[in-house]
Amino acid sequence: MRAFLVILLYLAASAAAAHAARQGSARPAIAEPAWYFALAALAAHAAWLVGVVRPGGIGTLSLADSASSMGLAIGVGGLLALFAPRFRGTAAVMLGLAALLAAGTGSMQETPVVTPGGWPFSVHVVLAMGAAGMFAIAAVFVLMLSMQDRALRAHRAPRWLAALPPVESFERALFTVLATGMAALTVAILMGLLFVTDLFAQHLVHKVVLALLAWIIFAVLLVGRWRRGWRGRTARRYTLAGFASLAIAYFGSKFVLEILLGQHWG
Repeated sequence: MRAFLVILLYLAASAAAAHAARQGSARPAIAEPAWYFALAALAAHAAWLVGVVRPGGIGTLSLADSASSMGLAIGVGGLLALFAPRFRGTAAVMLGLAALLAAGTGSMQETPVVTPGGWPFSVHVVLAMGAAGMFAIAAVFVLMLSMQDRALRAHRAPRWLAALPPVESFERALFTVLATGMAALTVAILMGLLFVTDLFAQHLVHKVVLALLAWIIFAVLLVGRWRRGWRGRTARRYTLAGFASLAIAYFGSKFVLEILLGQHWG
């Protein structure tokens, strides 16, 4: 029942946001039904996820629950995007993606992870999932920017194009999201290092290496933006490469280790 409610609320929020975008509504977010549907969806999603995780603690997050956590972060981004009228079409996509990622909550067996526990580890996990959510939003932005750029280069003006913000505004939002995700990822990595005692015994080599590679890619992109004004295809390629590295670092490693090999991180 919870699954149905959460998904229904997200889809209602997505549909309402898409409708507002098509209508070109400039009303404040709190005057839009999408805002209330999204707020209710996030509250229901968070309560559902906490209820699933609480018995074993945050260290027992399954692969599906980890994806759900990332979806929650994406949903928060969708809610915030509703405050900018030109980004309501983008918010519709983000809220729809949050519904998709939330659908698997509690569907997989939890895998115990031996950790020191306590609030530092919980903060590490929350920041890591938040960073993954921010970079997932950035990847969605990049895909939409690519579609927008392709349509503009072909001198076509499909109806959906009017629901998207101008390219310059889209790119500014992209780098704001990237900077936010980079800050969260930096703190998450630093806090995560507190729990590393033996990379090989804890099965963390691939995860750490790929997470650091993602950090380097995003750092190069942000410095390139600051010093050389990188944008367009260069920015999109770096964003997708960094997100792919981070996704493999956590979700790919987790799938191989816990699902295929039946082991866990120590």
